[in-house]
Amino acid sequence: MRLLFEVSGVVRAPLEHVRERMFTDAGESGSHRLVDRERGVIAYWGDWWYRGEDSLHPHLDGALLVHRVYNISRQGNWAPYLANKLFLGYRARLEQGLRERIAQLES
Repeated sequence: MRLLFEVSGVVRAPLEHVRERMFTDAGESGSHRLVDRERGVIAYWGDWWYRGEDSLHPHLDGALLVHRVYNISRQGNWAPYLANKLFLGYRARLEQGLRERIAQLES
């Protein structure tokens, strides 16, 4: 498993409040999803290369939300770069998505 991207931001709300909101619609662990309420982690992955992971951590101003994207391909681990156009603009989209998620969790 190779880390490709990591973005993070502070949710300005109590950690337990954020954890409750984050896990409200998370469902349960399954064949392509890990839901670990105790550790504050939700991970989801596909059959080929993608694994996304959200985790919550204590922060002085509330809760730190970290989103990581991993390449989990076992063979041809270079192929996701081609399939995703070298990930051009990918980080910007992740950061925008994280800002939107933080705003949602703070409301």
